Amino acid sequence: MPSASGRAKRPLWHWLLLAGVGLLGLAVVGVFAVFIAIQVLTRGNPQTTLEDFYSSLEQTDCELFMDSTTETYREATGLTSCSIFEEALGGVTAIDYQVDDRINRQGYAIFEVTETYSDNGEEVEVELRYYVRRIDGQWDLDGIELVEEGSEPIT
Repeated sequence: MPSASGRAKRPLWHWLLLAGVGLLGLAVVGVFAVFIAIQVLTRGNPQTTLEDFYSSLEQTDCELFMDSTTETYREATGLTSCSIFEEALGGVTAIDYQVDDRINRQGYAIFEVTETYSDNGEEVEVELRYYVRRIDGQWDLDGIELVEEGSEPIT
């Protein structure tokens, strides 16, 4: 039936089809938004990995140590089993650390840390560089090196 302007009115099914296509498009966008939000929120934090590593040393928590380090790191340090870990760290007391610098790279983060601990009653301060790597969606400590005096800063 022609409208007052002389043009034919669109049938109801036309408007329902357009509304359905619009809702489907919004649903697809919503699914992508949820997927991206989950990826961002479950990325983890390399700083938390460093904190977990120090907590595992202070509490002699082998499970936390194994969860926060890579197999490569454990093999390099010789701390490959819980019995070895507990034997090696049985006498460790409080270790204080301060993150001096942090650089993020694609897939890993580098921390420069000043570590302070007591060894036979003597206060020891060491500067270390930690490499925390993202593997399979989880951040793990992959390497540590001693920062030599006068060495190049991380960039």
